[in-house]
Amino acid sequence: MLTITTCRCYSEAPPNLIPLAQALQQRGIDTHFDTWQNAPQTPFILPLCAWDYADQPAAFAKWIDDAIGNGQHFLNPPELMRWNMDKRYLTDLAAQGINVIPTEFLPCDGQFGEAHRQALQDILSSKQWPEAVVKPAIGQSGKGVCKIRAGEALGEAWADSDISDGLMVQPYIRDIEQAGETSLVCINGRFSHAVRRQPPQGEWRANSAYGVAILPVNPPDFAVANAEAVLRTLPTMPLYARVDGTLIGDTFLLNELELIEPALYLHTCEPATARFAEAVAARIEAIQRGM
Repeated sequence: MLTITTCRCYSEAPPNLIPLAQALQQRGIDTHFDTWQNAPQTPFILPLCAWDYADQPAAFAKWIDDAIGNGQHFLNPPELMRWNMDKRYLTDLAAQGINVIPTEFLPCDGQFGEAHRQALQDILSSKQWPEAVVKPAIGQSGKGVCKIRAGEALGEAWADSDISDGLMVQPYIRDIEQAGETSLVCINGRFSHAVRRQPPQGEWRANSAYGVAILPVNPPDFAVANAEAVLRTLPTMPLYARVDGTLIGDTFLLNELELIEPALYLHTCEPATARFAEAVAARIEAIQRGM
């Protein structure tokens, strides 16, 4: 009845999601793991481990469309998933008044070249950013992310790379080196639990590929309120979301909003697995009633 999708790059079910599958089975929901590339045919889909979709964005978007055409149901609204694939969603949220890390989009055609290097330096100059983080507009897990400095020659991070989806440019927030990144998991728009993703000493990327430590935390009330406020700006409330930001004093600065395949860190909070299983079961029941 329900497939939690993995992917060909990481086909095995993550150990921290096995208890979720068991909790769903106990609630009468037949739950399986399968790669999204296999186009599983169950009526309901949770794409929680589609950790390579950014390598094949067109194929992933087509899979979503094909599944909907087959009458299948994603438990997060597919229109939100499509929107969330491209990091330009950050500029949409900023336009809604959300306190987003300043973000500039650099459109690109084909291969990265000298014109793009100059365009990046022009952004840093015009914004007076001494350092900036540059990342692909469609990307995951820190792939292709690099840090640049104003006036310095850009490294070869994207040499011979296809960057036709464009690049996102953001000021480098030095606080993340010490404060890490706070990830707040929300279920049906309400805060459930949080972790701090702490980079190791000398690292600034808060991604699992770079040795980040995952530490359960109790975020301040203002961070919880801000995370929930982000979700209320969306046209439809997602079943699950991870709101990632940096805490700077009494400010929560949004870094990313994850609505497709976020690690939900259910294992870091004892009631989280049961809480999420109940929400999944309720969403499936609601969809079935509306059929």
